[in-house]
Amino acid sequence: MVKILSMAPLLTLFAPAGALLAAESVVPAERQTPQPPSLTAETSNTAFRFYGEMGLGGSVYLNGDDKHKYSDGTYIEGGLEVKHGNWFGLLYGEGWTVQADNNGNAWVPDHSWGGFEGGINRFYGGYRTDKGTEFILSARNDSSLDDLQWWGDFTPEYGYVIPNTRDLTYAAKIQNLTGKLRYSVTAAPESRVDESKAWLHFGKYDRYSDKYTYQAMINGYLQYDILDDLTMLSGLEVTDGTGQMYLLGLQGKHLAGRVWHHTGKGDGYNPGSESGMMVSGMVEPAKGLYLSTAYSYAKHELDNEAY
Repeated sequence: MVKILSMAPLLTLFAPAGALLAAESVVPAERQTPQPPSLTAETSNTAFRFYGEMGLGGSVYLNGDDKHKYSDGTYIEGGLEVKHGNWFGLLYGEGWTVQADNNGNAWVPDHSWGGFEGGINRFYGGYRTDKGTEFILSARNDSSLDDLQWWGDFTPEYGYVIPNTRDLTYAAKIQNLTGKLRYSVTAAPESRVDESKAWLHFGKYDRYSDKYTYQAMINGYLQYDILDDLTMLSGLEVTDGTGQMYLLGLQGKHLAGRVWHHTGKGDGYNPGSESGMMVSGMVEPAKGLYLSTAYSYAKHELDNEAY
């Protein structure tokens, strides 16, 4: 049995004015980030919108085996959104630099770079009814639970990530994200896509497409606004051979929490079980300036663990 304790303090979160996000909005900065203009199109016209984003820099470890070493976070992403009446679609790609040491080992913190990896992570089309229900077919998309990767976590990219299936190849999604009661469900057949079958390949350090190997699955969630600033979440994932995951959460304006149990992925990858919880808090001392922190706990029991 393995236990993991982690504290994830976030120094500050700034909301860049006019940011355009092709994926879900980041919490909590979304409350102060100006939203892009609505993408609308008459039945006889087609509307397009281009997204582009680039980040330079990284972080330095303050303790541990990699103390004082640099971990790079440079990335680039972009895509094209299209809408024609009630029809819509998105093509989106991303990539980042890969650090490597003199022996060719990838993802080693230091000041050297080995190459680049990336690929297409959104390629889908769908139809949205006048009441907000969306029917989406995709060759690349997020699962419904992955859309809520940072839900209940005010420290995006620092908090503990729950072990649901994330990026999908061929999949179908139905959702309605309007009103007090919202839902999303995604189903996908088994996928054996890896880097050898990648649409794009950027050299020996590119392992981007390996993540598209997974068992057939279905996952989804329900959200309900109990009060104006209090939302309840319940989620479920069922897979063909890698267990099930159950998720419950509650999110307010300044506090949030979630608990989960997965019967088939003991540490997010290997057979076993994982039970975990996370609580998070956030305050806004000045407009656009956020201070947040989170506490995570996960208990791993691997099937192949030696006793």
